[in-house]
Amino acid sequence: MSDPNQTLAQMIRYFEEERHEMVEVMASEFTSMLLANKQRDGATQTLLVKGVRILAEVLSIRCKSKLAIQATSVLLRERKKLEKILAQTAPTLLSKLTPIEQDYRTIGNVFAKAGKTSKAKKFYLKAHKEMQGNIAALVAACQIDGAKTKLCKTLAIAVQSAGPVILENGAYHLKPEHAPGSQIDPVLAILETCSHGHKECAEQAQRIRKECDEIANGIQAANERLQSAMDSLQPKHDYYQYS
Repeated sequence: MSDPNQTLAQMIRYFEEERHEMVEVMASEFTSMLLANKQRDGATQTLLVKGVRILAEVLSIRCKSKLAIQATSVLLRERKKLEKILAQTAPTLLSKLTPIEQDYRTIGNVFAKAGKTSKAKKFYLKAHKEMQGNIAALVAACQIDGAKTKLCKTLAIAVQSAGPVILENGAYHLKPEHAPGSQIDPVLAILETCSHGHKECAEQAQRIRKECDEIANGIQAANERLQSAMDSLQPKHDYYQYS
């Protein structure tokens, strides 16, 4: 591991290729090596945080829940150190960090896989608190609760604010402009389960299905938000008609 940047890039590539056993070995060695360096600068600390994040995910995938949970604790600890280093040395880089809500959702996923549902829900809700309208976090939290979830109204409000359904790569999505979204299937499953007791859920479920039908039939654009933005750039007059 003479070049940590190259090693990290290779780990990411192996992770994408689902070579999880190899990733676990590499990430364990990588993070141990960097943790042993007690004089880490901002660049080295950034590599460590990225490596621990991968380690937590791959350990969870490989059903090594106890180790994965330990890795999430290291992730939060070392992320705080990184934020402190950057605040002192390069504050403009703080905005380039992986959003903390994403790490909260990753940790929630680790706890969910370990069967620790209350802990998982806690981190999903922290993700939503960090970034309001976070449909991805709300869906995960609702799935933890099941049919008796009390978060369905909050999800319906987030869905309403997310804007129109988008067709992308053959799948329908809800994509808020400033928060993580979701494919519509899990969203619909929650909203329709809760629709009898919550008017908002029924309304948003109906709206989603209607927009999917309209996209399928060519009545609505596959990406209404993008189409509206493009339409706004079109000249309102044909200036050539005066020439």
